[in-house]
Amino acid sequence: MKVLHLLSGDLWAGAEVATFQLLVGLAEEPGVDARAVVLNPGELADRLAGRGLLVAVEPEAGRSFAALARAVRARLAPADLVHAHGYKQDVLAALAGRPWLCTQHGRPEPQRGAARVRMAMSAVLDRALQRARARRVVAVSGEIERWLGPRVGRAKVALAWNGIVDPVGGAGPPAWAGRPRRVGVLARLFPVKRVELAIQAVAGCAGVELEIVGDGPEVGRLRELAIATGAGDRIRFTGFVPEPGPHLARWRALLVTSLHEGNPISVLEALAWGTPVLAGPLPGVAEILDGRGGCCVPDASVATWREAVQRAVDDAGPGAAAAAAGRARFLEAFTAAAAARRMHTLYREALAPRW
Repeated sequence: MKVLHLLSGDLWAGAEVATFQLLVGLAEEPGVDARAVVLNPGELADRLAGRGLLVAVEPEAGRSFAALARAVRARLAPADLVHAHGYKQDVLAALAGRPWLCTQHGRPEPQRGAARVRMAMSAVLDRALQRARARRVVAVSGEIERWLGPRVGRAKVALAWNGIVDPVGGAGPPAWAGRPRRVGVLARLFPVKRVELAIQAVAGCAGVELEIVGDGPEVGRLRELAIATGAGDRIRFTGFVPEPGPHLARWRALLVTSLHEGNPISVLEALAWGTPVLAGPLPGVAEILDGRGGCCVPDASVATWREAVQRAVDDAGPGAAAAAAGRARFLEAFTAAAAARRMHTLYREALAPRW
C-alpha cells in the first residue's frame, strides 16, 4: 500500500510534529510504504529527508494555485491513497484524482477582521470537500470527533490519537523528586496558547521557576509581562528548541494554558518524560490523561492556576506518582507504533471496495 502524505511544512508545530512521528511509525509498519510531499522547505522537509521519507518539496511560493495543483497532482499520481493535512492540502488532494483521506489536527484558531472572513470561507469549502470526497476524516481527539460529526457526517469520522517515538528509552526518565522547582511551557507563542496565564501564575508562587520553550509573535509582549510581574529573574525564554526533551526532563510539570487543543504532542512528550501535566479544562488533554499523569485545572483564573502550580511543585509524593502514571499511560496508548497501527487500519478501511 503506497500512501503519500501532503503537508504544508511551513511551520514545525503540532500538526507537523505529529505527522512526522506518524510517518516514522508507519516506516516500521508491515504492508505500508508511507512518504510525504511538502509544499514548503524547512524543518519538516529536512527531517523527512533525513529519514528517507520525503518524496519532494513542491514549493507553493511564487506559483499560481493552478500551477501548484498540476505539480502536486503529478507527484501524487503513484499513490494508492493520499493523506492530506490541512484545508489547502484537502483541496489539492481532491483535485489530484486519487483516493484520499485527511486528518483534522485541531479546530480552527480564532481570527479577527479579514483573516476571520478568509478562515470562515476556507472552512466552508474544506467541510464540503471532506463531506463529499474524502474517504475518511480522521479526528485526533474525541472532542474533534464530536465537532466534526455533524459537519461532515458521523459515519465518515474516525478517531485516531497521535503518537510519538519514545524519546527516553530503556533507562527511563529522571526521578521527579530530583528535578529543580521548575515548571515549563512548550508551545508556539501565539494568542491561542494563552501563555500569559502561566507567567502570572508562576509569578505568584514561592520559589518556582518557569521555562518557556517556543517562539512566535507574542514573545515580545510576554517578555514585557514577565518583567512587569516582578518575577522576571525566575522566568526564562529559550526560543525554539528542536529537541525539547532535555527541558521536559527537568520540569516538575508542563503547563498547558491554551484556549483549545486537540491531541497535543507536547502533552505526549511530557508523559513520555514522566513530567506531570497541568492543563486547563481541555477535553482533548483530559482524554489523553484519563485521570493519570496530571490533571485539568477547572478555570482560567490566575489564583486557581497559582494554587495548582504551587501544589504541583511542592507535593513530592503525588508528583512522583503522577510522573510514573504518566509514563505508563504513554507506553500504553501513545507510542508511534500504536499510532501507526491505528492509522494502518483506517487506510485499509479507506481502500476497501465501495458499494
